[in-house]
Amino acid sequence: MDKPLIGSGQINYLTMTSGDDGIIKGGPTTSSWTCKIHPLFNAVTSAACVVMAWGLMYFFFGMTPGSDLASVVLLISCSWACGKIADMLYLPPLLGMLLAGLVLRNSGHYDVDQNVFQPHIINLREVALTVLLVASGLSLDPAMLKKLSLVVTQLAILPCITETIAAAVVTHYLLGLPWVWGLLLGSILSPVSSAVILPALLDFKQKGLGEDKGIITLVMAACSFDDIFCISAFGVFLSIIFSEGSWQTNAMRGPIEVAIGVCVGIVWGIITGFIPHKCESSLTLKRTYIITAGGVLLTFGSKMIDLPGAGPLAIMTAAFVSAICWKKNDCFSDNVEMATNNVWDFLEPLLFASIGTEIDLSSIRPTLITSASVLLIITSLVRVATCFFVLKDTNFNLREKIFVNIAWLPKATVQAAIGPIALDMARSRDERLIPYASDVLAISVLAILITAPIGAIAMTLRGEYLLKKY
Repeated sequence: MDKPLIGSGQINYLTMTSGDDGIIKGGPTTSSWTCKIHPLFNAVTSAACVVMAWGLMYFFFGMTPGSDLASVVLLISCSWACGKIADMLYLPPLLGMLLAGLVLRNSGHYDVDQNVFQPHIINLREVALTVLLVASGLSLDPAMLKKLSLVVTQLAILPCITETIAAAVVTHYLLGLPWVWGLLLGSILSPVSSAVILPALLDFKQKGLGEDKGIITLVMAACSFDDIFCISAFGVFLSIIFSEGSWQTNAMRGPIEVAIGVCVGIVWGIITGFIPHKCESSLTLKRTYIITAGGVLLTFGSKMIDLPGAGPLAIMTAAFVSAICWKKNDCFSDNVEMATNNVWDFLEPLLFASIGTEIDLSSIRPTLITSASVLLIITSLVRVATCFFVLKDTNFNLREKIFVNIAWLPKATVQAAIGPIALDMARSRDERLIPYASDVLAISVLAILITAPIGAIAMTLRGEYLLKKY
């Protein structure tokens, strides 16, 4: 229904609609001249909110400039602001957020107690990734996933294998790394960053781009298997270098984690598909909380039993199965996806800013930048060639194949998470291996700095063109 709203000497109209929870929602269909400069009002309001948040933190927690808590609040505030600025410049918001964390860390303005605050930051980052995975699982198209199952498997595995081998060859002859260290580096570089590509993919899906051929579903599903495969390979090479258990045992972890992740995800997805019941009040809120909180428990639970790769797959599977159950029982499943996306928008600045703080520019040798750039160019070309080979028998046109290749390039999350592991182990077990481990970490950092912005910008600026129907 339309109701006239009288004010400021003119009439505006508000279109009222009712959601699944019975909440009246609405928005102005016409606006005064002041609303035409609403970005300015939005910036002023947001700045006021930030200032008030700082004041509340001071009165409730005694936050003072220079304290650890102030560093964390400054990180989140600057990340949010830089994301908005990047968006106004038609750049990916995550680029501004990533750079905010990087600048604050390397300028000394972000300096927290590693034993007190850093574990909480890491946990919050895991929560943010969990919400992103839930949103991705809810967005998967069952019909297209079934149709493209073989392509998903090939796209998740083959580019990783060829890129890992290429990295080992290049680093052996260019940097003098032993073969096993080259393979270890390749397994770190190969995973695609879900944190970089999924926000753009979800945005394209909401616009209906690429849905007719299931391109978005293909990339999102393959991304999850891609990370599991590479992390499992990383564990195998790490065990060979540091002799931690047999490599045969570590090689079996990959299939085990996949099986456990799928099975647990199906069971949890069926449970959340029927609990809460569709006749309950506040249905969207309850479903969003249960599927998200359950995903967080799966994330930390899988790490507790030393099967970290099973958690992300279980989360996406559970969300996928839940969405199928909801669509069969009622028509409100899309509302959960929208609510989850709203939660993700809230957590996004923390995720990318915290990734930026993992990058220590002082650890990068100038001479290593050129070698790393050559390495990334060669391995990226190998990945592109493999992707085109995998997609050759699909019904995708050339523009759509180019889009898949662009989406398959950015590195960030996995590299930031597992890049320092080899160096930590070398320091505690064999100091002779520290130079190799330092090079691995430095190249991992450069991969984030180079590929994440390029991939994100290319997806944002050219994605709609490449997926648009003509």
